[in-house]
Order: sequence, then C-alpha cells, then structure tokens
Amino acid sequence: MNMSLKRFAQVLALIAVVSIIAYVVRYHNISHDSSLDERMQLEPYQKGMDLRAVFETFPQWRDGLTDLRLLQDNALAWAARWELLQQATQHLDISYFILKEDIFGLAFLGHLLEKAEQGVQVRVLLDGYGSRLSRRPQGNDYIDTLVNTGRVDIRLYRPLLNRALDGVISGSLSVMVASEHDKVLVADQRRAIIGGRNIATEYFAAPGEADTVFIDLGVDVDDTGVGQALVVAFEAQYFSERAHTEPREVVDMQSQRRDLHLAYQMMDAWLRQGTFSDSLQTSINEHEKGSRWQTELEQFQSLRGRLKDGLGAFDRAQVRVLDSTTRLATSTDPISEAGIRLLAASRASVLIQNPFVVLAQETVDALAQTVAHEVPVNLLTNSPVSAKSVFSQAFFLRQWAHLLAAVPTLTLYGNATDEMIHAKLAVFDGVLSLVGTYNLSPLSMGTNSEVMLAIWSEDIASRLAAPVKQMIASGEPAVYQYSIKRDSQDRPLLDDNGNPVADLGPLDHFDLSSKPKLRALLTALELMPGESPFF
Repeated sequence: MNMSLKRFAQVLALIAVVSIIAYVVRYHNISHDSSLDERMQLEPYQKGMDLRAVFETFPQWRDGLTDLRLLQDNALAWAARWELLQQATQHLDISYFILKEDIFGLAFLGHLLEKAEQGVQVRVLLDGYGSRLSRRPQGNDYIDTLVNTGRVDIRLYRPLLNRALDGVISGSLSVMVASEHDKVLVADQRRAIIGGRNIATEYFAAPGEADTVFIDLGVDVDDTGVGQALVVAFEAQYFSERAHTEPREVVDMQSQRRDLHLAYQMMDAWLRQGTFSDSLQTSINEHEKGSRWQTELEQFQSLRGRLKDGLGAFDRAQVRVLDSTTRLATSTDPISEAGIRLLAASRASVLIQNPFVVLAQETVDALAQTVAHEVPVNLLTNSPVSAKSVFSQAFFLRQWAHLLAAVPTLTLYGNATDEMIHAKLAVFDGVLSLVGTYNLSPLSMGTNSEVMLAIWSEDIASRLAAPVKQMIASGEPAVYQYSIKRDSQDRPLLDDNGNPVADLGPLDHFDLSSKPKLRALLTALELMPGESPFF
C-alpha cells in the first residue's frame, strides 16, 4: 500500500514537472501581449499641434456625429445597461474586470441567460483576478449554466495560477498583475456602454442605499462606427492567448438556471413596474434565496420603476475610441500617448477626476508642460478617507507634495467623503473630454488593458465638468485643497531631506492610526532604497 502511494506521488510529481515545462515552453512561444489592432493606432504626431489637430490623430471609424448619453447617475447607469441588454437581437460582447455574485451580478447573468435562450450569441470576457466567479463552486455553476446553453462563450483572462506562473517565469511583478481592465458592453455592434463601472452593488446604488457607494461615470453610445471600434477593442483581449475558454460540461451536474431566471425576473419587474406580480411573488416565496433578494432589491429605491418613463434623449458629438491592450513585454500604450499629446496642446484649462494618482516621471513631465503656457490644472482624487486601496494611497501620500512642487500650475484636491471617486475623466480646454477605464496609476499606464472615449463637444464637456466643479466647491470637510509651503519667489520650501514642506496635506485631516495597514505600508516605503518619489 505504501509503495502504491509512493508510486502515485511520483506520477503526480512527474505530471507537475512536465506541465510546468510545457507551460514554460508555451510562455516563450506566444506573444506576451494582447495584439493592438492597427486600426486602433494613433496617427503621427507633430510637436506644436493644437487640440483639434491632436483629436484628429485619434482613430476614426465613421464620419459624422455619434448619439451618446452621459451616465453620471448610478441608477441611470444600471437602467441603461438593462435596456441595452433587452434591445440586443443578435450579438452581445461583454468585458468586465469585476462581476460580483450579488443581486446585480446574478440579475445581469440571468439577463444574459434570457437573451441566449432567445437566440442571441453572447461573448463574455472576465478578468481572472478581478472576477471571482470561477473560484467558487456556485460561481462555477453559474458560468456552466450559461455556457451550457451553447450560445454563451465565457473566457477568463489570465486565471490566477497562470498569472502566478507568468510572474515567476518572467521575474516580473507587473507581468503577474497585468489584467483585463476594460468595461465594455456592446449590443449588435452598435449600442454600447463604457466607463468606470463594474457589475456590483457599489457601482449602481445611490448614497445611503448600500454600505459602499462609488462616484462613477460612463457613456451610452448608439453608433455603428463606435460600436465596431469597441468590438475590435474587445476582441483584442478576447482572442488573446491569455484568455482561457470555459469548457461546456458534458453533463450539467448543478444547473443554476432557476436562480438566474428568478434574479432576472425580479430585477426586471423592479426596474419596470417597481413591484412584483402575484405569480412572481409566489416564485420568490418558494425560492430559498427569493426573500433575501427581495429585501436587497427593496433597498434600492432609486431603481424602483426607473425604466417606466424612459431614460432621456441622446445627445450628439464627435467621438473617437482609444484602446490600450494588456502589455506584458512591450510599452505600446495609445491612451497614455493621447493624454500626453492633449496636455501639450491645452491652452486654457485642464480638469481631471481620477480615483488614483500615482504618476510616473513621464506623466509628471507631461503635466509640467502646462506650466510654459500657464494652463491651470485642477485634479480631484481620493484622500485616505475615501480611498479603498491602501497601496495607491501609500504611494499618493509619498508623492502628492512632490507633484505640486513639480507642477506649479496644478491645484490638487482630496475627496474626504464616505463615497469613493471611481470615475475616470479629463476635460481639456472645456471642449475635449476623455471618459473610460484608465486610472492615473502604474497598472493602467504600464500593463492593463484600458479603453477610453474622446468626445469633442463643448456642451458635453461642460456637463461632465459640472459635478466635479460642484464637488470641489463644496470645500471642507468634504474636499480639501492640498498645498505646500513656498518662499517669496513661489519656489517650494524643502526640508532637510529635500522633500517639499506640506502646508495642508492628507495627514492634516486624516488619522493615520485608523488604518494600520496603510501606516505599515508607508513605513515600508520609507525603508525602500532610492530617492525618487515617483513609482
């Protein structure tokens, strides 16, 4: 018996070694990057271009104006997604970094099941790190139920084991963490929604309806050119060697069809009627999770009957799509390049709202270009009070004062409310706006796939900027303006270690002892070698 166990262990070890060798060979024989379609490349740039000329270097898929609707309100953002899914007749292409198993995620999957059973072909790409469905038995069952329809293809981008092996083999942390960060929903290659929102409660609840509520932003577009461009961006990740297809089961051992259909029916009734019919209420009462889901749904009064009166008219503007695929070995990044071009071309103002501010030296240099033209730059981001990521905040706390010293035209604001900013927005000269998934962080700038819309419209820019300006104007204690001390010639005052001296910073309105993990990480960063504060 012992000998049999020993032989069995040896066989397992041999299989493991062979598998690892095969993986290493495969790793070195496939592209390390998702391939950027040549149609998504930027046109050549010449120094000195004005803002309009820079916009013309962005990929154009169709002449004319695009119908679009701003999704600044969380409830509207969810209702628009529901309406888009409902209107799909042939194809749905969907990619998200996070899709949770809460009532929003289950209702969303239920809607996909409903569309598949109506004959719609559905392709879904979820990030292997951000979305945890495949890591839990029930989550696997939800995926299996969809895949087993034969009309839903689900792929996981870089499952955890694969990215861990990639990181070990390459010796690179960036290779390990590089993710599919696009949030794209496209129906019939025409109607599409992109922006910062994932599929989870915190992205669609109104303030007070959930423990965590995010301030976010998206755009709903109805246009064949933009729709086709977003499908190309989707397929660059979807057909990547790093996207692993979820296989169809020969025998569906544990179907979650009943769960998904009920979650769909409940959400649909809540959005359309704001109440449940007698027959649906009976189904809810008979289902083991029905009462809990009903209690959850009834918390979201902002969604109640939201589809009754329509979602409002579309606006019209010129729109271009910017796409950066996942980068594991190269640095091709059209979105970062586009941002640098826009900063160089701005002459009146720059307004930025972003959840994370951890900048590389190249980006700081691009911001510093605004100084020569005396362009004011206003940047609103999270403070340690509102931020959920201790890593981004640790680097921000280390960098913010250096950033103000390097860019004298920059005014930096910290959100100190309970709602975390998750919107990714930039407005240049009050006429050109960028909206999408791109964070001002090393991950977005260096490794992750991202997608942004560039919108040329003074009216749209004004409406996008309005809530940001309103939040800034609310002042303390909701929003703090950070500053450093300067001498009589407006030069930054430095301490004995060469660091700018804070006048008012995040730690002046935040008790660091309330977040021990953040405090420990800051201590670790202080012990790291190197003088540069830029990550």
